[in-house]
Amino acid sequence: MLILPKNEIQIDWSFSHINQPINSEWATIVSGDRKKVTLVDRNLSPKYEYQLPDEISHSAISPKGDLLAAIMANGNHLAIVAAENQLVFEEQLPNPPVKVSYLYNDNGFQDCWFDADGLRFWCMKLIEGEEVEIQIRDTNSWQIQRQLLLEDSFGLSSFSFHPHPENQILAVWAGDGQGESQIYWLYDDGTEIHAVEVPFPDDASPPEFHPAGSEFVIVHGCGRQISRFSFPECNLIGICEWPWSDSNNGFHYYMCYLSDDRLLANTDEGRMYIIDIDKMEISDELILIGHEPRSCKELYPTLKDLKEEVCGDLECFYRFDSDRILSVHSQLPSQELNSKQKTLVIFGGKELFGSLAKVQPSAPYSKLFIQSLGIS
Repeated sequence: MLILPKNEIQIDWSFSHINQPINSEWATIVSGDRKKVTLVDRNLSPKYEYQLPDEISHSAISPKGDLLAAIMANGNHLAIVAAENQLVFEEQLPNPPVKVSYLYNDNGFQDCWFDADGLRFWCMKLIEGEEVEIQIRDTNSWQIQRQLLLEDSFGLSSFSFHPHPENQILAVWAGDGQGESQIYWLYDDGTEIHAVEVPFPDDASPPEFHPAGSEFVIVHGCGRQISRFSFPECNLIGICEWPWSDSNNGFHYYMCYLSDDRLLANTDEGRMYIIDIDKMEISDELILIGHEPRSCKELYPTLKDLKEEVCGDLECFYRFDSDRILSVHSQLPSQELNSKQKTLVIFGGKELFGSLAKVQPSAPYSKLFIQSLGIS
């Protein structure tokens, strides 16, 4: 399936996307030194710009885009900054976190998240590489209102937040970088944070929820499988197997529901496939005009020992709003595998998206989960 991009711009900076709920209209571009954040709207036009004093490792944007939460100094510094670069709140840990490897610290802030209603700010902090403290802060005082300790089952794991579309349940994904992973569902009842450990394959990716919240998909099996589950029961609905056994390629971790029966998934080699989720099999390849797959040797002419395979320039993609996707591409041919020169592309519309159930204000799927906790 060929599709024409609706908009694209070239940048020389790093890119990070704030994965707010489906009606989000914001994305963020992070400067090469990771100290400046530019908030762009659905047309990729700059809206706000934030200047930070130190290198950012994780960030989150408020629903209106007028507050940026940034974790800096290798997890040692949490700051909330207004759009005018006014410091609203900050907390610096008394001692710098101990750097254990180039990826992990055994102490320090790990991830943060603004609820879509703007009333709660979630934060997590690693404690001596053995536990992670989940914090809820109110967005007026920024003080901790409730907290919960979770054991780090693998030790020195990386943790991240992933919201359910109904804005009542928050998923936490933990991975050790060696294939071990764990997923929890979190619920805040206003008095206590409840956590339920979800049994999934060891190498499960973070969950990608259907926009209505009724189901989700994960990648596992070293990228050879996509599994579809109901929410909140976590009953297995189906498995899509990678069809090419002689290929080193496989599914990567970026996915997006296009309709109630179609899913878009990317691959390790920078390509995109449409999956029929009723049959749980690949139905078509999605190709953006101007970003067609080519020989790996053609895209990376200076790299040696490349196999005779076809690959694309895609790095990642995210749902941008209800019927558009924002994708990030390397500017190729490239002399460097990890060049910061990127192209941002907006695509989608009726030619790609189909009938897709919307989230219900009554939050029926979250209610089922809450009932399972024995909470009225």
